[in-house]
Amino acid sequence: MRSSIGSLAFAMCLFTAGIAGAQQPQPAAPSGAEPPLGGDNEADQRPAATEAPAPSPAPKKQPKPLPSASKAVPVEDLESEDQNVADALGIQPEVFTARLYGFIDAHFEQVAKTPVGVDENGETIMESNPSEIDVTNFNVMLQGTVYSRYRYFVNLASPGAGSPAEDAGLTVRNAWVELPLFREYFNFRIGKTYRRFGLYNELLDAIPTFIGIEPPEMFDDDHLLLTRTTNIMLHGTFTTLDSSFSYALSTGTDERKGQQVPIGADLRYDFRNNLRIGTSYYTTNGDAVPSKELGQGAPLGGVSPWMEKDEFSVTGGYAQVTAAGFILQGEFWLARHNGTRDEMEVTKLATMPDPPLNDRQRQRFGLDDPGNPQPRLDANYNVKTAYVRTGYAIPVQTWSITPYAQFDYYDNPEIINDEDYGGDNEAGLADDGVFYKSTLGVVIRPVSFIAVKIDGSTHTQQFNGDTVTYPEFRSSFSFYWELGGMR
Repeated sequence: MRSSIGSLAFAMCLFTAGIAGAQQPQPAAPSGAEPPLGGDNEADQRPAATEAPAPSPAPKKQPKPLPSASKAVPVEDLESEDQNVADALGIQPEVFTARLYGFIDAHFEQVAKTPVGVDENGETIMESNPSEIDVTNFNVMLQGTVYSRYRYFVNLASPGAGSPAEDAGLTVRNAWVELPLFREYFNFRIGKTYRRFGLYNELLDAIPTFIGIEPPEMFDDDHLLLTRTTNIMLHGTFTTLDSSFSYALSTGTDERKGQQVPIGADLRYDFRNNLRIGTSYYTTNGDAVPSKELGQGAPLGGVSPWMEKDEFSVTGGYAQVTAAGFILQGEFWLARHNGTRDEMEVTKLATMPDPPLNDRQRQRFGLDDPGNPQPRLDANYNVKTAYVRTGYAIPVQTWSITPYAQFDYYDNPEIINDEDYGGDNEAGLADDGVFYKSTLGVVIRPVSFIAVKIDGSTHTQQFNGDTVTYPEFRSSFSFYWELGGMR
């Protein structure tokens, strides 16, 4: 198996190195079809019934786009039919196609006073927070096919590009090529790709297309359950008359310590466009190590920066129901950690600026006696998170107005408060590592490729022995663009 995958990977590298030819835009989706969205996998990133689809350029005489997973027509059958017609007319197949598009999202956020510490009288200290204005999403994406068979995708992003005083560089979110092995049943992808995990991991770059501004808490950059990207994926879809079964298996370097082979898996069932249920699983399959050192910010995966090593798995399930403008989504995830803390890094936590750790966290790390810290190295704990999100699209003349609501739950007993040291200011701020967030908002779409979102949340958690609730306000203006114009 290893030699087969290695041969495939080597062949794909040689293949992509020789690609050349004139680039032409991808055709528009046929009327009534679901156009691909701007994320990692066009087949799985179609908008729900309540969400406006991303626009496509005006129809041109081009090869047919790849069908989505909901279509029951194999790719090879379409290609064979097109090739027969082309042969009869003496038309040569197009070697190379390309589609260039992207998203821009301007974001405003204001958090009310939050607890930051305890005074000498044991009273909670509340502190104001500055407002934040940023371009949280700026993505340029290129995807296409070679000989209407081999797929490629590149996603460049510049998160945090809204600062007038500091330029932000481009990063490579995704860059992969894909080889169809047998119809739509088996496809081999290699490069840097979003893993298929839950409802949102492949969708988060396409912010104009879904309800809500912030991602579910499992995808918050301050407390990720696992890395969002991996390197190799085998996936496929089996269709029936009105439903489909899809699978994905993935592996990559992730956070592995040495020669470990982490494994990710996803299984999902779709009934028409109304129901999706599925489950995802991930295991480090051995020791994993932090993606960042202590003091470099939040990690890119599930291993905290004060760990020497950590073996963990993530499992859970998700469901989505859509009908007549209504959408209901829900997910639950459990991450089981069996880690070992780094004694030197834990000792550094004892000297962090005040207030770095609350009393429970100091005791947990063995730092409750500052004059004689005795770091505790065993770190066996569970992280739990869940959310429910719902919305209803109301057509108002040519506009679409979608009020929505969301409830999040997150529980991480290991995380600390200081973001610079790999913590976060939500669960890490709580006495017990638990917080709840309730959100109400609305999405306004004057046209299909523009989305104005406004919402407000309340955070509820335990701090200094009391229940503390503080509000948060957000707004977002996002715009989808595509080379060749809009419809």
